[in-house]
Amino acid sequence: MPSDALPIFARYRWSALNGRARRRLLGGTLLLLAALAYAAFAGANLARRGADDRAFDQPLVRLAVRMNPPPPHLFMYQPQTGREVYLSAVIRDQRDMVIGLTALVFRLIASVTVGGFGLILMTAGSIEWEVRSEAAAGVAPPLSPA
Repeated sequence: MPSDALPIFARYRWSALNGRARRRLLGGTLLLLAALAYAAFAGANLARRGADDRAFDQPLVRLAVRMNPPPPHLFMYQPQTGREVYLSAVIRDQRDMVIGLTALVFRLIASVTVGGFGLILMTAGSIEWEVRSEAAAGVAPPLSPA
């Protein structure tokens, strides 16, 4: 075993996990769990019709609705026959699905962004923990060639 490396089972010391490293690891874990929960919420809401009306992220849903306006020629349209009623229902259903998909994409973008920040924090915390562990063990970092 080289003298400049710790064995794999002793790389991290519990005594070196304190302060900023602990906060970064815990904060990153919480952000990652929140992102996973929000992504699961986004997937579950897509499968239920009308679920976006009661969702807690209404600004995001309103943005999805604003991005998908109804067809302009159907604002004042009154269906007269059964076939016209059916076609207007199909158009309304398609618009609802497009709004749901747009909200899903927005929610997944938000959850991936938050999850990425969580992974960054966890990486920073674990690197700091490893560096502190090696410093506590008295292992000198390898010198880089100049």
